[in-house]
Amino acid sequence: MKKFIYYPLILCVCSYCTPRKQILSSKDSNIKSIIENEKLNILYRGIKNDLTIYMPESDSIKVSGSGVYKEGENKYFIIPGTGSSMEMTITGFIKGKAITDKREFRILNINNPFASINNKIEKITLSKEELADSKIEYFIPQFIMKLGKVSKFRYQINEGEPMVNYGDRFNKPVKEKIFNLESGDYIIIDELSSGLELENIDLKKITPLKVFIK
Repeated sequence: MKKFIYYPLILCVCSYCTPRKQILSSKDSNIKSIIENEKLNILYRGIKNDLTIYMPESDSIKVSGSGVYKEGENKYFIIPGTGSSMEMTITGFIKGKAITDKREFRILNINNPFASINNKIEKITLSKEELADSKIEYFIPQFIMKLGKVSKFRYQINEGEPMVNYGDRFNKPVKEKIFNLESGDYIIIDELSSGLELENIDLKKITPLKVFIK
């Protein structure tokens, strides 16, 4: 679900990604631009960040900022470059009067993804029942965008031969293998696939998940 970002309220939502500036050329402080951004006020470097921007009551608006492009009516996207933040200027024209609003966005780099269970990564310990009922997902720390449902993954039980499981949950034959494991045994999960492609994110370079049995 999209999140509507209203400057006066954003402090209640996310203090570290709050727009830090707002400058109005008009004395009427009730007129502000509205930005719909699924990632709050965070932009990810190297990928297309989609935004919907509009200003109530305005006849037209002009949006400017480094790496900002217009796609359609109120539809924009940003591909951030260097730096840790960027500022966007939104100018609305209401009956010939210009209203200027400035927003600051935080820019984050994207790391390679992890194979995860409930956002737990690298080395974890679960019971056989917990592991058998687990959902395998991608996870990138600080990354809010959904990376798509896992369509298949590779698993390896102890020193056995790596095998492929289709779907994001263990199928029945694999569950039977899991229930036959003993405490201290482990399973390695890697090579996730979703069919999703993201520019500058290599979903194939994934950090494996190693699950030990309680």
